[in-house]
Amino acid sequence: MRTMNRMAALLAMGAGVAGFAMLAACAPMLTGQMAEAGYNAARASLGGGAASADAEQRQKGLQAIMNSVEIGQEVKPILESMGEPPKEKSGNAYGYTCYEYAAVYSATEAAVIMAKEGKVVFYGNSRCSAEMQDANFRNSGKYMSGAAPG
Repeated sequence: MRTMNRMAALLAMGAGVAGFAMLAACAPMLTGQMAEAGYNAARASLGGGAASADAEQRQKGLQAIMNSVEIGQEVKPILESMGEPPKEKSGNAYGYTCYEYAAVYSATEAAVIMAKEGKVVFYGNSRCSAEMQDANFRNSGKYMSGAAPG
């Protein structure tokens, strides 16, 4: 009986060692596949492939339009030429409207067009949240018009 228990223990140990050896032999293959999957995910999120080419083409097109804008110009034709709706459109009691287009100058830098009465009063690298701050419309603010909101 004791010999049988020893034999069972030896067989169990042998099976465990064999199983461990099989797993160890597969580990490099699994590790390689996991590393490749991680590399592919990182490459895609960092701008590899067709998606980044499309984003770059979009940026160049929007930058070209922004470079042609002039103060006092009608805003409606500019917005139409952008070819996409603004990410954000906001207005205030002072009569200004801000149009924001995301990722124009870089992946994180947006472009804004500020308009009053349908005419461009400011355009460039900014965000509507910065341009529409109340301080910009009071006292010596950026858009001081001399008239209080109605």
